[in-house]
Amino acid sequence: MEINSIGIFLFDGVELLDFAGPLEVFGAANYLKDDGLFSINTVAEKKQIKTSKGLLHVSADHILSDQTYDLFIIPGGYGTRSIVRNPELLHRIDGTISHAKITASVCTGALILAALGRLSGKTVCSHHLSFDKLLAIDPTVTIMKEERYTDHGEIITSAGVSAGIDMGFHFLSRYYSKAFSDETRQYIEYYPAPVL
Repeated sequence: MEINSIGIFLFDGVELLDFAGPLEVFGAANYLKDDGLFSINTVAEKKQIKTSKGLLHVSADHILSDQTYDLFIIPGGYGTRSIVRNPELLHRIDGTISHAKITASVCTGALILAALGRLSGKTVCSHHLSFDKLLAIDPTVTIMKEERYTDHGEIITSAGVSAGIDMGFHFLSRYYSKAFSDETRQYIEYYPAPVL
């Protein structure tokens, strides 16, 4: 399966590192291949987005409208709470997921996937403070509390915030090679210490 296009969903209240972490991984991978791997775009309900805690305002590349991406990434943040109560926006997100080869969530992005019924019966990861919310939306999920990510082929979920970086490296290993994933890791100098 070829992965040529990546779409990253943005929304008010999106956690900065949730989307910037995977963006850095895939952007670095692109750079190492002379920008020949992926087209990477951000997509949102509106053009201007305020990230979590008001730290940064960003402009989305495209307005959400059933785009087609090989990989569609849904980050988390406090804004996910209102999205799961917004049927019209959920429908639009689901349309984009339906066209994607793979959909990945970071942190509480899993709440959106759960609200869409995309996680039913699966093992999943999410932010540790959202486990109860996730189970309230879909009690059929099994939460992997000690894992950084889970991979079900067409659906990948990762734990909180920085775990999206680990998910990005896993993705590179899966679709390219561990050697290329390691080369990209070395380039961005990402060597987190083990959790004690």
